Amino acid sequence: MEYKYYILPPAREEFRLAREWYQQQKVKGLSNRFALSVKDTIARIQSNPFAFAIRYKNVRIAHTKTFPYALHFYLHNNTIIVTSIIFQGRNPLIAKNRIR
Repeated sequence: MEYKYYILPPAREEFRLAREWYQQQKVKGLSNRFALSVKDTIARIQSNPFAFAIRYKNVRIAHTKTFPYALHFYLHNNTIIVTSIIFQGRNPLIAKNRIR
């Protein structure tokens, strides 16, 4: 089954801020590598969203392979809803509080 995905605006903003932070580091291409890592994580989720355990309120968490970020998501029909793209050092309640 092919799953579409949608990234909620707060998660898009987290992604944008993270890319901006990596862009400010003096390592060429780091921001693009971060973006590709998130894209790869979304592709892994799309290929098998049930491979990721439910952590809270039907939300599953997938970790990027090379960066300390986690994508919080849930399934709605055939769509993956990404609620957060969060640095793993941040308070996880930030992501949890987005789901009611």
